[in-house]
Amino acid sequence: MSSPKNFLPLTIFSLALSSQILLSLGIAKQSQAKFIPSNENHNQLKSLIEINFDPPSDGKPSDTAGGASRSPDGKVCPQDAKANTPWIAPLMPTTTQAKTAAKHPTLFVYMPETSARKVFFTLRDETKKNIYRTMLTITGQAGIVSIKIPDEAPELETGKNYKWYFVVVCGNTVRPDSPGVEGEIRRVEPNPELNSQIQKATPVERAALYNNEGLWYDTIATVAELKRSQPQDTKITTMWEELLKSVGLEAVSKQPLLN
Repeated sequence: MSSPKNFLPLTIFSLALSSQILLSLGIAKQSQAKFIPSNENHNQLKSLIEINFDPPSDGKPSDTAGGASRSPDGKVCPQDAKANTPWIAPLMPTTTQAKTAAKHPTLFVYMPETSARKVFFTLRDETKKNIYRTMLTITGQAGIVSIKIPDEAPELETGKNYKWYFVVVCGNTVRPDSPGVEGEIRRVEPNPELNSQIQKATPVERAALYNNEGLWYDTIATVAELKRSQPQDTKITTMWEELLKSVGLEAVSKQPLLN
């Protein structure tokens, strides 16, 4: 089995890390973390790490919707004004199975502007049993919506595949023709060494570790939290935008996080 590949070019992470991040990549010994690296560290990372993303060898191609395409008729709901904006898009790779190490992960969906104020969300296991479902309130503003599977919901089982569905409620109820998207997720158990590194890592270091292991949902959730907590940090913004671009979501990479 080849080593896991990265969703995001790791040189992006070097903008926000000092040489301690090299430890998580097996390149250097421990050192004190800083948020602005030296030019020497930046150049070392740039020369050692190839800037591309290939799916892990044990991942299978996703058969779910992904990427950001244009709305079929320029609107989400029939009553909406026509707009030349990207269609609803799950934030996930389309060339490989999206994985998580979390028992209760966070998922992300881009929503165009709409008059709808409700979204139905459900998570199902391999037998199509509903593990979790809820009705979400949205503002109607264009942007990226996060859905956190709550701690009181059944935890995702290691080695199991799940599908989730995000359906916009146009009017008062969900209909067979209601617009929406679906995604998939597989929970995996990280190795003990990775668990140990994650426990000691800063948020930026955790993002790099998850990225290096091909754990999509954990990577994007960690970078999203960084973006929320440091909205003025241009390095974090670049990290977020490059992460989305790496999986074909450049069209929505500058959209705001709505929650």
